Amino acid sequence: MKSTLFGRLSMFLVVLVMVFLAEFTGEKEIIFPEVAALSVGCFLTPFLVWKTSYFRMILVISLCALLGVLIVIFVPLSLWWQFVIAFVIGQIVLYFSRTSFAPLISAIALPVLIQTRSFVYVIAAIGLTVLVCSLSLLLEKMHLKEENHYEPVISNIRYVLSVNAFRVISVALISFFCIRFDWRFCVAPPLLVAFTELTNKNSGAAKRPFSVVTLVSLCALCGAVCRISFSSIPYFPLTMVAFVACICVQIFVKIFALPFPPAAAMSVLALLIPESAVMFYPVQVAAGIFVLTIFALGWRKIMNFEG
Repeated sequence: MKSTLFGRLSMFLVVLVMVFLAEFTGEKEIIFPEVAALSVGCFLTPFLVWKTSYFRMILVISLCALLGVLIVIFVPLSLWWQFVIAFVIGQIVLYFSRTSFAPLISAIALPVLIQTRSFVYVIAAIGLTVLVCSLSLLLEKMHLKEENHYEPVISNIRYVLSVNAFRVISVALISFFCIRFDWRFCVAPPLLVAFTELTNKNSGAAKRPFSVVTLVSLCALCGAVCRISFSSIPYFPLTMVAFVACICVQIFVKIFALPFPPAAAMSVLALLIPESAVMFYPVQVAAGIFVLTIFALGWRKIMNFEG
């Protein structure tokens, strides 16, 4: 009970600090949606949900956030090409990191999707990840969660090549139409993380596809509703909007008994996107996670994975 309370408080602290700094400085690039996912994976479970170390988490998030911004600045190609390149690089980094830490994919894909050229995003991503890891380590030292023991992820090269080829082809195909018709949040970066995790042969979430689709959709809806509802109140701080959204995420995770990190990121992303896009954001996210889940289940069926 005590560990759960401190975990929930830690999540609130990280998310509220992030949104407050963004609101206070006027730098929206400080809002790093994946920090909500990191909080779920680090604080709302008795153990770290990924096979990784805190050092590797910080290292790959730092690298991918930087690469994402550099792609936007130096790769003179269309948004779709930049997006696919970012996803491919993310898969490569994931493999060579010898971890299952899929949120790094969001770190590299987000600046591309929203065309961020500011290095404030990179600094924020690094700083917030350090904060999450530090708090998680503190909870371990206080014996409020199990100590993390990292074991490198070793995968058969044939499996890696086949699953990565499927992921890249699927994302390239789906994102082509989504970006072309300006429904880009059907392939919002946290959804790419979800897709990567669902196509992992050891995915537990893949055994509960209905819960995954519903949870992700509800979190996106919650973030959008909170932003639309409270934005109509003069001088109502965005930090309080994040607070309400964070409560909703924790309630949903509790109800579904499914600590699926990408879902939490969808609620925070609603605070970052242009206001004109918020209305249809939940619809796009619901459509995206549904299609990606269908693709993932089809792949698992072909490969005879369990779940």
